[in-house]
Amino acid sequence: MIELKSISYKYIDGTKALDNLSLTITPGRKIAVLGNNGAGKSTLFLHLNGLLKPAEGHILLNGARLTYKRKELQELRREVGLVFQHPDTQLFSPTVREDVMYGPVNLGWTSERAERAAREAMEAAGVLEFQHKPPHFLSIGQKKRAAIASVVVMKPKLLILDEPTAGLDPFYTKKMMQLLTELHDEKTTIMLSTHDVNFAYEWADEVLIMQQGGVRALGRAEDVFQQKELLAECNLEPPWVLEIFTALQGGEKEKNVAAPTSKKELLEWIKNNK
Repeated sequence: MIELKSISYKYIDGTKALDNLSLTITPGRKIAVLGNNGAGKSTLFLHLNGLLKPAEGHILLNGARLTYKRKELQELRREVGLVFQHPDTQLFSPTVREDVMYGPVNLGWTSERAERAAREAMEAAGVLEFQHKPPHFLSIGQKKRAAIASVVVMKPKLLILDEPTAGLDPFYTKKMMQLLTELHDEKTTIMLSTHDVNFAYEWADEVLIMQQGGVRALGRAEDVFQQKELLAECNLEPPWVLEIFTALQGGEKEKNVAAPTSKKELLEWIKNNK
């Protein structure tokens, strides 16, 4: 779907946010991106959506090199939807419904098609019941879901979310995980950044760890989170479920035994191995 080839980018103050980064994104994946503040996560996302242009390297979209012409950017942004960390920067219309319909209307969709797509997106994101409310009257969790609906309505092949669980309590973090799982399918890749290793371990198929603007690790969540030295060097803690599971096995995970990814799965494993 999208391939980044040796991408580098510097901000005006000289900060090198991306450093010779290469990455291939294919359909149907759930990818959690981790790394300290300043690791380059948000800058990577802005490049994937075409809001930033690399100083070095290039991006391939469906095999064709991106040259940042207007039509190419329009195609890129139809295929790649970006949900910002702070929903107030994304929600600007008088009502949630108008925000969700903004994209389809500006692409020239018929009112019937736009209405149908907006209703489906709001229903999927769980915001249909307050579609006529002004966004500033909503809670932070409701705003985040409304922002997701405003992007999902375009049916992107790559849905990117910048720290979707930031500011959410455990209940709404769980609701967010459920929503993102429901939005994922074999044709859609969802990519999100988070500082919550437990969320990443339970939700993601793959984990991407960034450090100093580059890719430090990319692989199956279970494999990446068992690399203790790597995690320590990147200032990350192992997920608690994996730590307890390993401890219960005597300190080292047995080969060919799938590790549980959630509290429910861990309790089930304990029950079956008494």
